Amino acid sequence: MNFKSALSIWVLLSITVFNAFSAEKHYELRVHNTVKNVTGVNVEHALAINDSIPAPTLRFKLGDEAVIKVINEMDTATTLHWHGLLVPWNQDGPQFSNTRIIEPNTTHTFRFPIKHTGTYWYHSHTNFQEQSGLYGAIVIEDETPTHEVDHDFVYVMSDWTNEIPKAVMYNLKRDGDWYAQKKGFVASIWRAWQEGKLFDYITDQMWDRMGTMDLSDVGYDAFLINGEVKPKFNGVNEINSILKDVKHGDKIRFRVINASASTYFYFNIGNLRKFKVISKDGMPVQPVEVNQLLVGIAETYDVIFEVPHMMKTFEAKAESQDILGHASLMFGMGDMEMVPMKMKPSPIGMDMDMSDGGDHGGGHGGGDDNDDDDDWDDDEIDTGMDHTGHDMNIGNDMEMDINMNSMSESINNDPGDDPMPMPPTMPPMGKINQLNYSMLKSVTPTVLDKNLIRAKAIDLVLAGDMDEYTWTINGKRFTEEKYIEIKENEVITFRFINKTMMHHPMHLHGHFFRFLNGQGDFAPLFHTIDVPPMMMGMPTPPVVIEFHANEPGIWFLHCHNLYHMKMGMARLVKYKNFEPSPEDQAALTKDQKKWGPLMTHDDDLFWNTKTTFSTNKTDLKLTMKKGNYELEAELELDENQIENLEGEVILKNIIDNWTRVGTGIMIEDQKVYAALMTSYRAKNDIVVSGYLRHDGKAIVRLNKSFQVSDRVSLNLTPEINYKDKVGAEVEALLNYQVTKRFSLNANATTSKNDGNTVGVGFSLSF
Repeated sequence: MNFKSALSIWVLLSITVFNAFSAEKHYELRVHNTVKNVTGVNVEHALAINDSIPAPTLRFKLGDEAVIKVINEMDTATTLHWHGLLVPWNQDGPQFSNTRIIEPNTTHTFRFPIKHTGTYWYHSHTNFQEQSGLYGAIVIEDETPTHEVDHDFVYVMSDWTNEIPKAVMYNLKRDGDWYAQKKGFVASIWRAWQEGKLFDYITDQMWDRMGTMDLSDVGYDAFLINGEVKPKFNGVNEINSILKDVKHGDKIRFRVINASASTYFYFNIGNLRKFKVISKDGMPVQPVEVNQLLVGIAETYDVIFEVPHMMKTFEAKAESQDILGHASLMFGMGDMEMVPMKMKPSPIGMDMDMSDGGDHGGGHGGGDDNDDDDDWDDDEIDTGMDHTGHDMNIGNDMEMDINMNSMSESINNDPGDDPMPMPPTMPPMGKINQLNYSMLKSVTPTVLDKNLIRAKAIDLVLAGDMDEYTWTINGKRFTEEKYIEIKENEVITFRFINKTMMHHPMHLHGHFFRFLNGQGDFAPLFHTIDVPPMMMGMPTPPVVIEFHANEPGIWFLHCHNLYHMKMGMARLVKYKNFEPSPEDQAALTKDQKKWGPLMTHDDDLFWNTKTTFSTNKTDLKLTMKKGNYELEAELELDENQIENLEGEVILKNIIDNWTRVGTGIMIEDQKVYAALMTSYRAKNDIVVSGYLRHDGKAIVRLNKSFQVSDRVSLNLTPEINYKDKVGAEVEALLNYQVTKRFSLNANATTSKNDGNTVGVGFSLSF
């Protein structure tokens, strides 16, 4: 080969290599521990990427090759998931199922093509790291934007707790009622009486064992926009130059991302100003004009707001669905125009009066005619209903209440801040026009090829037990049933049926799915969908989605409420006949063996103790839960004398939300007896327990707890026993919860055989 030929080949190779590398977009992300102070408390377990919470925004162009080097500087493992992006199976992020874990002090490079535009985000998929700060935005732009705007702003909403997130999980497993008290969201007799709903409270929530319809399990310490409680612009605490020079008539694109662990957010601008929704989950939709979004966990929306021709500073507000906290972003110049204060929902009878802004306006429509296996009548699924089952016209015609005296609080000023200027008068309020899923229509047809084979629809029943804090799909936790098998190149239909009192934002990795909302060939494409809670004790009609199974692999499907996912509401969607390469499988198996035991699982052992010291007795109660089993040990020193020791140690099998069976021992009169037991939670939340000892003694015990007020509860335990003669006893315990771990109490016992005793004391829980 002569020099000229060699030079020509070298030039050709250089050009080829240059062109190949010119399309690559490189990022280097350092994952590390940090300290963050949001509420005046230094949180030392916070996590950051490149010294930032949220993590840096990753920006790409359509057609780029993403090359992302992740450097783990922590002393524990991590992973990152590219939420909503179509990536190769082994680049998706979840450890053990499809991606290598990133061990401490190691690096891992993700590489994948950018196939579509839109607003997405990324987050850790390891333990509770997402709650501690490992999340950030992804923006993918086209060379020719479909919407011309003057400002393009990333708006990342999140929730913040000063607690270690694993401790939050343990608190939920022990007794999540403390968070309800922390939020002032306790369903009590006193509150029901004050609100004139005592009859509804007794007949609906208590009698039907429905419990409180909580809008969030966790009592958060703050809510954030781009990592701050109150980012402001135009020279006031300016943190981003994008909105530095907002002028009248400018169009602002807000890329709204809900990166929270377990919070739904309302998004509003000013005095219910209108904006246009132009995309959902990164996929374009035909523009819809509304003035309120309820953004589910892990959802993204792009909205365009045109600044009115007036001297105003507008509030763009993210408010938690339970109306107990918010963060605000201020932009513009002039008098303040804030989002009206919403009426706080009540935990009493919430299933009957949610149309005032307490629930999602994302209506779910009926299935397409292709769904031949649907047991629900399509005509019964009203596409004009919101996620509560209420007619959206009701919500649209209701005006929100405003507390003028507390209006200035809506911008979360710190103590010592100069008071923000207030307009002399507020303009008339607009009416709520909240986005409804049925309003969304794809820009282009999304209908699937009619020649594709349609698999039988798969029902996915979402259920849970708040007392045990266990969440299931089709009655099974993730560790009990991991896989949903599908066939490549078929049309797969999932029907989500929610039998709980909570929202579940269901996310499918690796695919966009059509949401069958009544828009026919133009059904919108989602990657995350809110499945609404049941109303009036009845499940809502199924939320129906379909997708073309054209991405062979093993993909995660889960509720994006972090704590629901960790406690069981998840599956792996596995393509039949798909097997990882031997190298991939060996590596994933090695990771699972090494790191799996260090992760939190839905069948982990959780425990709690409660010790009560009283003038007439001392009680020690230990509860240990693991999967479907519960070990409960309770010992009592009557009159604080060791010779009066009584108690029981019972191992229970949790059959369902209401039923337990078990075996163990009972201690009485310094003797130990073997015993069988069963219990059932009957109507009105009365727990009926029966015991049969090996000496023939039978015991029937009832237990009923009354939540008198936010912090006061009354527990009644009548008991009847029989061996040679009938015995009876009634115990009453009045408890006042002072802190999460400390309470004051008084007790009284009347016994047919032992007389009456009264005592006062205190309890410690751990």
